[in-house]
Amino acid sequence: ANDYELKEIKGEKVVIDHATGLMWHQYGSTEDMDLSREINWIRKLNKQEYAGYNDWRLPTVEEAASLMESDRKNADLFVDPVFDTKQRVIWTGDRYGLDNAWCVSFFTGSVQCRSVFYNRYTRPVRSTT
Repeated sequence: ANDYELKEIKGEKVVIDHATGLMWHQYGSTEDMDLSREINWIRKLNKQEYAGYNDWRLPTVEEAASLMESDRKNADLFVDPVFDTKQRVIWTGDRYGLDNAWCVSFFTGSVQCRSVFYNRYTRPVRSTT
């Protein structure tokens, strides 16, 4: 069970999950991009020190899957309403071979392996510990 707290830090919205010790970017990327462009987007977040931090990263597949809800709770998505609904499928930093990476789909409630050249969203994460 997650223990979410929506918080504003330095004018930026984040979601802290006290159950996992993770801090999530509340809304994630606003554009779906291939994995390399999403990684560059996160680099820019770190350079700008989003919410005062410069250690944002792609989540692992386990971290991203921890956001999954067993029922549709946010419009038609398997994710808590504390999160934005635009990011229906998000990249993880876990690769499968050279040209594939794991994604989490809040639309289907599943974990998927996709080409890194597909366009997906991302929801950056950082550890609070």
